[in-house]
Amino acid sequence: MIDHRRWIIATCGALIVVATPVRASAPDPTVGLRVAAETTVGFRASSFPSRIPASRSPFVVPPSEAWESGANAWSATRRKNFANDPRVRAIGVGVSAGANVQRADRDPARWLPAPSFRCAYVAKWIEVKSTWGLAVDPAELARLVRVQSACRVATTPTTQPTPPPSIQVPAAATTSTIATVSTPSTTVVATAPPVSGVVSTVPTTVLSTVPTTARTGSSVLDQLALIRIVPEYTVGYDRDLFPHWKDLDGNGCDTRKDVLIRDSRTPAVVGSSCRVSSGTWYSPYDGATWTNPSDVDIDHVVALNEAWQSGAYAWSEPQRTNFANDLSDRRTLLAVTDSVNQSKSDKDPAEWLPPLVTYRCTYLADWVSVKVRWTLAMDEAEYAAVRTGLIGCP
Repeated sequence: MIDHRRWIIATCGALIVVATPVRASAPDPTVGLRVAAETTVGFRASSFPSRIPASRSPFVVPPSEAWESGANAWSATRRKNFANDPRVRAIGVGVSAGANVQRADRDPARWLPAPSFRCAYVAKWIEVKSTWGLAVDPAELARLVRVQSACRVATTPTTQPTPPPSIQVPAAATTSTIATVSTPSTTVVATAPPVSGVVSTVPTTVLSTVPTTARTGSSVLDQLALIRIVPEYTVGYDRDLFPHWKDLDGNGCDTRKDVLIRDSRTPAVVGSSCRVSSGTWYSPYDGATWTNPSDVDIDHVVALNEAWQSGAYAWSEPQRTNFANDLSDRRTLLAVTDSVNQSKSDKDPAEWLPPLVTYRCTYLADWVSVKVRWTLAMDEAEYAAVRTGLIGCP
């Protein structure tokens, strides 16, 4: 399986996969798949008339699965053509009567052949779905992506996928303190904490609204492929398990105030005890601008509860503290309109996206970046929503 000129020939019980070329370095074939819920009513086998007996040449994608994935809207002629298409009927995949009964109409989320020829089977499934414009449901997509990722790793044993430099797991993930670091587009200027009782304006680095790293859909999809897909861990969360708004860098300002100062588009007015009294904050979630800090919340892009459910339940308290106060990458914490942040709460992108539609691609890219940097997982619905959103991004 190292180069595209080699063929897979493997057997497992009654199921045989033969003569299927595999390209080791091909792009992710799942990118073009449409994600949609299944239509589970109205199927009749007679809607797919075929000249080829199913017992002699079973379907790669069974007619009932095709119906649920979009064929319910096809014409009778198109369904007949599907049923007699050689690409649909066991080109590269032969299933005996016994194995076909075991598989029935299950998609890859519910049935897969043995690992020795799973890659070829899934590749064929994706080919049929792509060729005929059939959709995949979220669970099906998640399983296809997992198998495809494993197949790519298996075909390139000397090259392990690693995050780009901008999304390396931060040192903060394994240490007890966070040091402010410079980002590709700006240098953080160290300033002395305000003198008690003296009102001053603290010079701030005005951050560009241009993302610090490229956020093209394809590059973020590459990062997305690094993320594990597992069910959420939904018990045991308490916000107090993530000590937040701490002064980990010892500059006299807690994390909330540090972000207010950092994100203000004009020099923030800061008094004693680092009290921020005014500034200019643009909320990228809704496009609103505020001058009173009481109108602004500091949002954890990946909420603390979401982080818990995605893997932080297994972290130490110092790791959770570092995550809750992460100033090492500005994509982790953002100053946003308080009411919008409250409507978001701890929802993931399957449940909530910013009301400002033009910001959604950036939001999804930031979401992926945080999850990758902190080695957090996604659940199936979340993964499907993020991936679907990114496919439409420039």
